[in-house]
Order: sequence, then C-alpha cells, then structure tokens
Amino acid sequence: MIAGGVAMNADEARADMASGLAMANTCAGCHGTDGMANGPAMPNIAGQPANYLIPVMKEFRSGERYSTIMGRIAKGYSDAEIEALSKAVAGWKWTGGAENPKLAMKTGETIAMVKPALAAEGEKLAKEMKCTKCHEDGGKSTEDDMPRVAGQHLDYLLFKMEDYKDEALKMPQPKKMKKRMDKASAKELEAISHFWAANK
Repeated sequence: MIAGGVAMNADEARADMASGLAMANTCAGCHGTDGMANGPAMPNIAGQPANYLIPVMKEFRSGERYSTIMGRIAKGYSDAEIEALSKAVAGWKWTGGAENPKLAMKTGETIAMVKPALAAEGEKLAKEMKCTKCHEDGGKSTEDDMPRVAGQHLDYLLFKMEDYKDEALKMPQPKKMKKRMDKASAKELEAISHFWAANK
C-alpha cells in the first residue's frame, strides 16, 4: 500500500508538472518561451520562487495588485492551477539579463540603457537604504522566496518603482519596504533601478 501510494504521488507530481508547464507556455507571448521577457517593459520570470509567484498571481486575480493585463489573465486560473504554473516557472533557468541587443532588434522598441554612473550610485543607495538586506547578492538571490531583481530590464524596473510609489495603486509590499520606498526620492529609485538592471 505504501509503495503504491508513493508511486501514485510521484505520478501525480509529474502530472502536475506537465500541467504547469502547459499553462506556463501560455505566458510566452509576454514573458518568453523560457521565462525571459520578450519586451523591455516585461519582467523576466524564469527561476522566480514559486512561493513568491503564487501570492503575486492571486493578488493579480483579486485586483489587489495593479496590472494592465495580468489581472484579467489571472482570473482564468484556480488556486491549484496557479500553484502548478508557478512551480513550473520556478523550475526554468535564468539565462540572461537586461539590455539584450537581439531583443532590441526583435521588438523594434527603444530600450532604456543602463548608465554606469547611475548604476554605481544606485549600488551605494541600495546598501544605504538596506534594499540588499532582503535582495541579497546584488539582487540576484532568491533565498527566502525573494524575487530576483538583478538583471531585469531597466524599463520594467523604472515602471515598477513608479507603481510602488503611487499611493493610489496601493501596491502590496512588505511594511519595511514601503517605509523605505516612501522616503526615497524619484532620483534615488532611478539610480537603484540602474544598479539592479546592470547587475546581471
């Protein structure tokens, strides 16, 4: 009975993963077939922790987290489907970083480019403001279910910083992050965005 139960659990896990991968493939239009975004205003999602992605997807679905399109998409998924999809995406390997010249040619879009001086300033600010206490290893770490912010496209980072600062949007964020975001100036957040984007 135990052996049979173990086999059944393994089969169910494989089925869940296959189902998750099938659903994750529908994300390719914006986030790329490998989870590396097709446009500079989109986040790279490959390898992001499932325990981060699951609540974010549920926040999109409920409308708690502001979005232009994700809210409508997330409404089509059940809790179980969100969990399966998130686990599949978490298993994808992070394969690149921001400011990819091939991406610029592919999309024909103008991409905001990282400025080294601003990135250097942003590195100092990220430490002073204690951003790197949670976003460790220069924003590359996904320990403790932290999202990877390093190597995201600069355009995306700049847009997200604006969203987090916008009181009307009420973006979900940890209290300690909100406290620091409230104190930060637009120029400081711009510099930190350049640092995250540069740190591939």
